[in-house]
Amino acid sequence: MLRFVPIIAALLLHAAAGPVVTVSPTITGQLQQGKQLTVSAGTWTGVGTVAYAYQWYRCDSAGAHCGSIHGATRASYTEVAKDVGGTLSAAVAATDSTGRTRVYAPLAGIVAPKAATFAPTSQPSIAGAPIVGEVVSVVAPVKSPAPTYAWLHCNANERLCMPIANAESPTYTVA
Repeated sequence: MLRFVPIIAALLLHAAAGPVVTVSPTITGQLQQGKQLTVSAGTWTGVGTVAYAYQWYRCDSAGAHCGSIHGATRASYTEVAKDVGGTLSAAVAATDSTGRTRVYAPLAGIVAPKAATFAPTSQPSIAGAPIVGEVVSVVAPVKSPAPTYAWLHCNANERLCMPIANAESPTYTVA
């Protein structure tokens, strides 16, 4: 029995360190050049005091090829001309006495030009369960002008998304 104790201790030493996110960060604000976006820290559990650090990312229109935005390390970010036509996201890094954990907020969406007469103030949400064979639908924050739809298949951290062929209605049957 004693020979197993070092193995168990070694496994405990390699457990993930740092706070654990219980509610993921979200981005709010208007997606338009010159406007400000804000990322929430989310909700975390940790040991002792939890401190947060932020980093904003600029991605292409499909949510791919993301790169950190130099100097954009606060919870709020003012969109600039380079952001127009692309998507934005942010990472929140939480640190406690055991270590550091980083979590990415979902992509904020396509940034509109400064002169645009219409720019979304929030992202649509999805109603329904994302289970194969189930129907999910878009709950759009905007009704006018009439929205267009494009369903995307994204990787686990929503950093790389590809359009789903012929999925251009407000509902989609999960395949």
